Amino acid sequence: MSFELISKIFDFSNLSTGVNENLEEQIIEAREEWDDARNYFNSVSDPDLIDHAIYLLEAAESKYRYLLKQKRSINKN
Repeated sequence: MSFELISKIFDFSNLSTGVNENLEEQIIEAREEWDDARNYFNSVSDPDLIDHAIYLLEAAESKYRYLLKQKRSINKN
């Protein structure tokens, strides 16, 4: 999948590689997105939607891990 499609699913507009004053809010939001994706995965029964649910779950987890990594990086400095 392309980044354009992924960016439509998840809002990456306010992510940055530097210090971000809203990082805590982004982490909380990303955790909620991950929880929502997990709930969606647990609720689908159609085989055609299972792959979609797995993709969303993995993408949400990646976003959450990325933000935690950014927080650790900022805290080290």
